[in-house]
Amino acid sequence: MVDGSEAQGAAVNSWVELQGVELIPDEDKRSDPKDLFFVFFGSQMCFAIIILGSLPIVFGLGFWDAVGAITTGLLIGSLFFALLAPFGMRTGTSASLATATHFGLRGKAIGTLIATFTALGCYALTVWTGGEAVAAGAARLFGWQMSQHLLALGAVAICVMTILAAIFGHAIIVATERMVSYGAAIVLVIVALALLPDFEPEYAGGEYLLGSYWPTWFLAMTICAAIPVSYAVWLNDYTRYLRPGTSPSKAMWAAGGGMFIGCWLSLNFAAAVMTMLHSPDTPFVTGLIGLVAWWAALLLALVGVIGSQQQGSLLLYGAGLGVQSLFPSLTRINATIMLSILGLALVFGGIYIVDMLGMVAAFLVVDQCVIAPWLAIHLVGYCFVMKGRYKPQDLFIPVSQGGGSYWYHRGWNVNALVAWLMGVGTGLMFVNTEYFQGPLSTLVGGISLDWIVAGAAGGLIYYVLERLNPRTAPTAFSAAG
Repeated sequence: MVDGSEAQGAAVNSWVELQGVELIPDEDKRSDPKDLFFVFFGSQMCFAIIILGSLPIVFGLGFWDAVGAITTGLLIGSLFFALLAPFGMRTGTSASLATATHFGLRGKAIGTLIATFTALGCYALTVWTGGEAVAAGAARLFGWQMSQHLLALGAVAICVMTILAAIFGHAIIVATERMVSYGAAIVLVIVALALLPDFEPEYAGGEYLLGSYWPTWFLAMTICAAIPVSYAVWLNDYTRYLRPGTSPSKAMWAAGGGMFIGCWLSLNFAAAVMTMLHSPDTPFVTGLIGLVAWWAALLLALVGVIGSQQQGSLLLYGAGLGVQSLFPSLTRINATIMLSILGLALVFGGIYIVDMLGMVAAFLVVDQCVIAPWLAIHLVGYCFVMKGRYKPQDLFIPVSQGGGSYWYHRGWNVNALVAWLMGVGTGLMFVNTEYFQGPLSTLVGGISLDWIVAGAAGGLIYYVLERLNPRTAPTAFSAAG
């Protein structure tokens, strides 16, 4: 007879990780801050992230203005992302399930829905851009005609690779991140050096997307900040594997540093490339491969493959854990396969039906409005309400046994739910994108402050409600991890 902890250890040590949202035994926590750094550094070395650096130029900004928007947005987003790292170390489980500590055992559905929504959108972008790199590279090398069908075949190839890696789980993702990080970074440096003679650092930009400079600059900055913030829903999936005794500050520096450096290099590379294209309307991946020699096209196709594998598997793995937390009878592997099929369907829609890049920009803005108050509530809860004290075991107490410390009121922490809903609603009122504008966006001259307002409102309302009507008793909790 094998007890629970032995079975969990066997699952993690097997080729395929059978471990789901269960607490990780201390003997199976083998990652260190360097692993955390390279997971989030390497996952940015894919065209799904790189392509977002083209948006500031597409929006009409000059090169140095684009660099400023990229750097500012990433600094802000990476800071909030890093601050959440100790939360995963304390709770010891996935972010979707750990959401229950502040939202309640039924309220964890909010974290799962956020993670799934974000993962599907980002996964579709990953498969699309990776497939485009493979298709464009093949067309360049073999003289084929670039077509929607060739792009679809490339997307299917990327999808299969990411499914396999996500099914194998945490061990494979962590084991491949350094190879991806070093390999993709070296390729980008080589390609950048080859393109350097044509680089136009004095590129002044074009017509502003939102009519004037500052609204357009803030929109670009907001999208860049959305990248690190969107990863917050998966940070727990990796910090829960850190060795016992790991310093929280080291975890924060590793997570935030990997995220910022990886994104900064990728996005500024794309901004520089966009200054060399004949028109900002040129599809980025196809335009880039058209600029370089055949050997560089081959290397870029390789980046499309290995970079997308790392990013896509990270997204699927995290989303699969989230869905399993809602439906315990569904295994992580089955949830992963189902989500990958849905993600591929979205990619086909982007290939054959809608303008993918424009929809991605709007998706990131709305997604950030949804994530920002969720993140703010967790940070306020960790620092000022729970004060770092949690009972991870209570996350697994069934309702029939009382639900434990996180049952709150019928499974919901009303304070957190109200704060999140009000934060999201407030943020959406300030949204300003090409597709739609919130009713209050004109009050700030069209400047995109949606995520700032959403996060500030959600965090502040939660703090005030907990002070007025506390739902938790942090002094009764003992520090974990």
